[in-house]
Order: sequence, then C-alpha cells, then structure tokens
Amino acid sequence: MNKTSMMILGVAGVVSLGFMALGTGSSVLADNHKAADGLTAEATAQMAVRLFPSGTKTVILCSPTDSEGIALGQALATKLSGALLLVDNAHVLGQATEQALAALSVPQVAPAGTVQPFQLTSGKPMIYVLGNAQQISPAIIAGLKAQGYQVERLAEQGAGLVREIVDQVAPALPLPPDTAGFPRNWPVYAYGPSHNSAFKIPKSAPEWEKVGVRWNFAEDAAVPLNAPFPDLANLGERGAPVKMTQNLGNAVGVSAVNGIIYAESDDYHLYALDAKTGALLWQTGQLANNLMGNPIVANNMVYVTAGDTGFPFSQVLKYELSQGTSTLIRGLMYSAIYAFNAQTGRMVWRQDFHGNAMPSPVYYNGTVYAATGGGHLWAFNAQTGAVKWQTALQGFDSMSSPNVYTNPVTHQTEIVVGTSDQNHVVAVNATNGSILWTQKTALNIFNTGMGDNSPTVDQARNLIIQDSVVNFDKANHTTNLAIYAMNAATGQVLWATDLGRGNAPPAYKAGVSMIHNGVVYVGSPVTSTIYALNEDNGKILWTFPIKNAGPAGAGRGNAVYADGVLWVAAGPKVYALNPQTGQELGSYTPGGRFGIVNPVIVGGTMYLDNSYDWVQAIPLKAIDPSVTIHYQ
Repeated sequence: MNKTSMMILGVAGVVSLGFMALGTGSSVLADNHKAADGLTAEATAQMAVRLFPSGTKTVILCSPTDSEGIALGQALATKLSGALLLVDNAHVLGQATEQALAALSVPQVAPAGTVQPFQLTSGKPMIYVLGNAQQISPAIIAGLKAQGYQVERLAEQGAGLVREIVDQVAPALPLPPDTAGFPRNWPVYAYGPSHNSAFKIPKSAPEWEKVGVRWNFAEDAAVPLNAPFPDLANLGERGAPVKMTQNLGNAVGVSAVNGIIYAESDDYHLYALDAKTGALLWQTGQLANNLMGNPIVANNMVYVTAGDTGFPFSQVLKYELSQGTSTLIRGLMYSAIYAFNAQTGRMVWRQDFHGNAMPSPVYYNGTVYAATGGGHLWAFNAQTGAVKWQTALQGFDSMSSPNVYTNPVTHQTEIVVGTSDQNHVVAVNATNGSILWTQKTALNIFNTGMGDNSPTVDQARNLIIQDSVVNFDKANHTTNLAIYAMNAATGQVLWATDLGRGNAPPAYKAGVSMIHNGVVYVGSPVTSTIYALNEDNGKILWTFPIKNAGPAGAGRGNAVYADGVLWVAAGPKVYALNPQTGQELGSYTPGGRFGIVNPVIVGGTMYLDNSYDWVQAIPLKAIDPSVTIHYQ
C-alpha cells in the first residue's frame, strides 16, 4: 500500500484536528461535538470515486454522526492512501456507499499471474470500520463480508480508538532502553570502512534483541515475494532482475540506528521503520530520482542521494565521436543530495547535481561528502548543506560509495572513491579537497570498472581493497573479476588476484568486499561465487558457489561476520557460512531477490531489503539454528 507520513503528535492532537475527510487530501471544517451538518454518504461516495479512479486497497468506513471518528478516519485514510466513506445510518450501508465500494475495487487489467509494477493488485479494498455497534451495526459488517470484503472494526470508541489510530498513523519512536545494541550513527556505506555491519548487544539488552524478530514491510512498489520478475517475458532472466533492482526495489542494504531501520528505495521514497515491529514511523518522497544507497545517519540527520543509471544520448555520441577519449557524464534525470530529520522525516536541506548521485554519501567530522556522475566529489556542511568545496575526479562515479581513511603518521584523513572513465581510485584530502593520490591500475579494466564498486578500507593495516571487471573477451563476451590491495597512503598496488572468468555481468559488475581478522571476503557476479582471501598476499583460501544465481549473476553485496559465522545475501537466499572453510551452515529463502544487499545484524536479528521493494527482519536462528549469539 502507498503510505504517506502524516504525523499525529498525541491523543489531544487527534481529537482537536477539527476537520473531516472526504477522501485523501479533502476536508471540511466541522464541530467535533455535534453531527457533521450537510455531510452525506452520497457526497463522500462521489468524491472518493473521483479521487481514486483506478481503485484503492483501503477504505475507512465511518458514521456521519461521529465527527471524532471521521477526524480519526481522515488521519488513517491519509496514512494508507485510502478513501473515507460514510454509511447512511447505523443499520443501512446505503446505495451510494455500496456503489462506491464496487467502483473502488482495483480492476484486473493484465492476465492473471503477471506482475505490473507501481500498480495495485486487483481486487476488493480492505475495509476498516470506525465506530461502535450503535454507530455502525454488526449487520452492515456481516453484509460486507458476505460480499467478499475483508472487514476489520477498530477499537470501538473513545480513548481505545484514538490510541489504535495513533499507533497505526504515528507509532511511538523507539526508546533508548529498548535499543541497547544499536549503533548511534551510520557514517559510511555498510556502516564502517571495513564494511562489517554487525553489532553485538549487551547482556542487559531487551529479550527481543537477543532472540531476534521477524517481520516483512512492503514498500510503495512492492511486488509479491513469490512473484516472477516484472517484464520477464520481454527482458528474460538476465535483464529482468537488473531492471527491477535499478528501477523498482532496494539496490543496497539498510541502515540501523537507535532502533530505527532506514531504507531507501528505487521507488523514490525513504522509509523509517521500527526495528522491533516493522511499523512505519515515517516516509518521505517522492524524491527527485531513484534512491540506491545506504542512508547515512549522524547527529539526528539522515542523508541520501538520488540518481539514475542512464546516459544522455549527447554523452554517448560525444564518447563515440572521440573514439572513447572524452570524459563522460552519467545521469539522465534529476539528481540531488537530501538531509532529513532522523525522527520525523522533515527535509532540512537539499543540493542538486549535474550527473547522477547513485552512491551513498559519507559523513566525517561535521561534513557530508558525495561523489557524482558529473565527475566531482562534493563537501557539504552537514547541518546547513552549504558547499565547502568540490573537486574534479577526472572520471565519473557510477556506484562507488566513498570511504574514509586516516593516515596514522600524518593524521591526514582522506576520502577514497572509485571512478570510471578514467578508471582509477582517487584519494582526496578531507579538509580542502586536494587530490592526494590517484591509482591508475595497469589492469585491463572493462566498462564501468572501479567506478562501479565501493572500496573497502582496513584502517589497522593501512590497506584499501578494490575489485573490478577486467580482460573482456569480445568474441565470447566473458570477463574476469580482479581484486587488488593498495597502500592506503600512496595508492600503490600491493597485490592483485584473478577471481575467475565468466559471462560479463549486465549491471554492477563487481562485488563489495568485507575485511575481518586478516581475511577479505568478496563475491563475484562474474562467477557467482563467494571468495575468502588472505589479506596479506591475496591468496584464495576457499570458495563458495552461489546456488540458483541466475544468468544475471549474484554475489554483489558484502558479507557480514557475526557470532563466528559469515552471513551472505545472494541471489534468492541468505547463507550462513563457516568463515574458515566456506562450508554452508544453513540457509534461508525469505522471498524476492538480493542485488548489492549487505545484511545488517543487531543481536539475534538480520535486517535486509531486496529488489522486490520489501524490508525484512529475520531471526538469525531461522538461517542457522545452531548459531550462538555473542554479547558485548
């Protein structure tokens, strides 16, 4: 269902709203202490049908004599993007309302079994009844159920009804005592420079954090988790998953801060969910473009970037006429960086870009940094959005989320980012934007290369790990994936390892790596395999082939190490692996498919999102029943 973030601040705020809804976005003034003069069931029916010409999944049914219930119904209808209708009287639904309900059913416009993104599933709307038995009789409800409607009467009257509506429209924000194991900020893609987004909880943590929770939240464009890929007939099994990840669902993983799960989706919205229950706390959008990153959270602010994967024809032509020597700008539509209040979703500031803004930004020391398809790294004041500086990277950023490294000798902090055309990794002075070093590898990089992958930083060992597709064979359209280590202070390549040849991936052609205890874990969509490598020399320690990866390839998202287990979301499954041997310890199929998704683990729960536009919470024991949760 499409949900709008209407926040109601308390019981008194609900009762004193002082208006009644005639469907989403329409209202008339009313006296909360007497009947709604002149408000008829026929009028509300006519307006509801006009407001929802293609039907709706939700209808709020109220009594015309219950002004407080109508005010509450307006809040619920706004939140659920549903219509508000009135009964004729306590015992009669009324012809106008009955006809409106039929008109508000979502029509069947495609053959059964096909999936149409951004279109409601056909069928009758769910009906929520507000009012007690004296206001709307059980006979009306029984009649609706006999017609095939699903009907639920909310708490019948008074404070109970107010509380239930508030809980649905504006659930209470998580409190610190109930979120003991969660981080207080999320500064970098996949949480930290090493990309290991796992968090031990204290023994004093609440029981739900220890045992784990399970819930599914459908975002605005959610496709049923067991459905085939949309547009499968036209694009096939290689193209359909890519289109879905880039234009419909969640490209990368979620962020978890202070008991709130933040998820940004290609459906143009940013969501904040209660980590314990999955309840929607707030939602903002539509924004300027697809949202493809981890939300960055710091000091009660959430930072996201919006951009797309397209190239304007003028850029393609320019590149061809120059025989591949011209610098390209990636990004077809609008792009921007946004800052929102972390608790309410209210926009604080926005800055627009030339070129896409697909990668996640990074927060460091009061500054937010964003790399773009226009070929620049930007630095903004985190509180105001004022531009501090911008630096030309001599290449565009595709999906390479910047990372952070601080030199232990000079104490100089650098922002590290990969670029395409030219294909290189660049280190930029975090204070003034000057280029510290540029690593122009001698590897034969293919396509978007380094700009399509986020570098991983091992601060303790002064290393940067990056991987890129290399050595494309035009004859059979195969390629290799090479992973290499660089000196973080100079960019010097220390070792490089070929991870194997396979079909060239159709999109996001690399895999985000994760470092733990001297081992680099990385997946390759070229071979659809997870690898463990010795961080000192790049030697492959073990491999794990991903099952049912599909022709688009799998293994793009980084693994996570927690509780002595390596956790991976790849293809249609979540895996628990022995980090020393690669042996499978357990697996789970939550529905949908994973793109560049990194699991996020807090205590006994794994938080994920997927290409089908869902956010999910899964107990770790559902994946590996033998796992033992470790505490701080």
